[in-house]
Parts: sequence; C-alpha cells; structure tokens
Amino acid sequence: MPNRYLRYGDQRYIITKEAEARLNRTLDAVYSDGTRGHEWLNLYHDSAAPCRLLIAAGVPITIETEPAPDE
Repeated sequence: MPNRYLRYGDQRYIITKEAEARLNRTLDAVYSDGTRGHEWLNLYHDSAAPCRLLIAAGVPITIETEPAPDE
C-alpha cells in the first residue's frame, strides 16, 4: 500500500484513513458553518506523538499519495 501524506501549508504529515476521515469531518465543520472559522484536529489521535493542526478556512490542505515501488 502506498504511503499517504497530508500537506498542510509547507508541512507534510503521514496520514491514515481514520485520520483522513476525521480531517474530512473537521473540514465539513469549518466550511459548513459561517460562525466557525477554525477547528483543532489531533492528527495522531491515539498516539504518543501528539500533533494538533489548526484547520482554518484559506489554509492550503491536500492529500498526497506516493506511488508504490512496482508502479
């Protein structure tokens, strides 16, 4: 399975499917309600390596996939 990354501003973080689902829910919350301009996302939810990102309107966010070695 190829590695997937979240590109957030100038940073790149490994992202799991579960974290991507939480990201999508967070993005829905930020963009669906005009009064909530931002929300915190704990990227590695059950990990000893905490990583909180402030998800806000206007911050560039993309999901990148590295090609598998056999591709």
